[in-house]
Amino acid sequence: MPGPDAGSGGGPNLNKLARGGALNLVGAGFAGVQGIAIVSVIAHLYSARLAGSFFAATSLFLILSAVAGLGTDAGLLRWLPRHLALGDRRAAGRTVPIALVPVLATAAAGGLALALAAPWAAGHIGADDPDQVAGMLRVLAAFLPIAAAHDALLAVTRGHGAQRPTVLIDKIVRQALQVAGVVAAAQVSGNAALLALAWVAPYLPCLLAAIVWYRRIARRPVQAAGDGAEPVPFRLLAGDFWRFTAPRSIAQICQTAFQRADIVLVAALSSPTEAAIYTAATRFIPVSQLATQAVQNVMQPAVSRLMALDDKAGAQRIFAVCAAWNLALCWPVHLAIAVGAPVYVGSFGERYAGSGEIATVILAMAMLVATATGARDVMLLMAGRSGLSLANQGTALAVNLVLNVLLIPPLGIAGAALARAGGLLVRTALALVQVRRILGMSPASSGLLWAAGSALTCFGAVPLAVRLAAGDGAGALFAGLVPGTVLYLVLLWFGRERLALTAFTSLLPGRGGQKTAIAVPDPASARSIHVPGN
Repeated sequence: MPGPDAGSGGGPNLNKLARGGALNLVGAGFAGVQGIAIVSVIAHLYSARLAGSFFAATSLFLILSAVAGLGTDAGLLRWLPRHLALGDRRAAGRTVPIALVPVLATAAAGGLALALAAPWAAGHIGADDPDQVAGMLRVLAAFLPIAAAHDALLAVTRGHGAQRPTVLIDKIVRQALQVAGVVAAAQVSGNAALLALAWVAPYLPCLLAAIVWYRRIARRPVQAAGDGAEPVPFRLLAGDFWRFTAPRSIAQICQTAFQRADIVLVAALSSPTEAAIYTAATRFIPVSQLATQAVQNVMQPAVSRLMALDDKAGAQRIFAVCAAWNLALCWPVHLAIAVGAPVYVGSFGERYAGSGEIATVILAMAMLVATATGARDVMLLMAGRSGLSLANQGTALAVNLVLNVLLIPPLGIAGAALARAGGLLVRTALALVQVRRILGMSPASSGLLWAAGSALTCFGAVPLAVRLAAGDGAGALFAGLVPGTVLYLVLLWFGRERLALTAFTSLLPGRGGQKTAIAVPDPASARSIHVPGN
């Protein structure tokens, strides 16, 4: 469905989003396979006790990495495209150290704190063998500044509109090195510290690659502020950046804690073995989130630019189209996992079955709701509402933690799944209402409904009917998913106009694709727009 003024060169078009999204999807596919592979490798090559302690330790590392990131990924993806859209490349360049220096300082302090607290933390998440877990935590602590710098620099490249660095460096190379390193470490010895080193060491070469890539971008000719305007004072530039980013830094911590704290709590309140089962059972969530991130990575700078140019209609169009694309990608995964939970959980080993199936189904159902409502948080952030994003993330985390403490002791990992599902639904509902009431935007569209109906039919009804008739085995699941997948592709083809899938024809050799542009005002007319920091 072409937008107005298809020939306008002023704004991003859906062909461009499709190209960037397709590239990110390739990376998401690689990362998803490697994410499942690394959990499967650890589950099969190491004891459930050591695997659970490792998953808890790396979850703690990722939470601390989010703390050290200070929300600068969202800040960079909001401010860099805005400066560039208004022709001020100098301000864009000066924003990078404003973000990066505090991140490095915080990461160094966090790494030191983790190293010093390693014995205490190991006593809680690795009670069976605290010395080995303490060794893991010390190794991870040494790499915390490297990981934080790696993530921040890749966010800088995305802010400049370059998607390839994140896809190649983070989604493909880093995770491939992690899988290879974990396999190699298992062949050498079963030492926990060596396992942690194999997992975290790839951040170093990937950081060096990110630095090289950013330097290539930074060497491009720098123009003065548009129309010969005076450069924005450094203090004002930093103030605007951190007024928006400071609430986001806390929200980022809440978001990562929401995704990872339950693994740590299962290890502490139940056992490391249960934490390993829970990690395996819920591994499909990060995999499906990779598809969501693939869409959001191209959506964020486009929405930021349109918001800067006061094009609300263009931003709404991107919101609705990307919501439909996201649902079309994620619902098949969640429905197939829910229907085939016995096969999915059993693939990690017999000891992972049973309670792991219940947790998988609970969270797959919750994820259907979350992925049906679009990138709500992105819309709030790109509109400068980082305070609301913080409130939503904090509320969801509070609900999650309280329910975890109440439900894990009596219900085990099923209780942890119910806790995460509760927090997820609260966060989704809050953001959806806010986007509608404050921004006047909605993810609803005919394409969203078409994708939802198609996915429910092809990955819910069809494989469930086959499972009821033929049993729970892998063969029955395969027999249901193959015709379901074929039918789904056919339905997507018939609904391609509603879903704006015609934008992807630009990927075909020798085809420019249907121009699906979103007209925006001339940047010169938008330079006087005031953009609040929060």
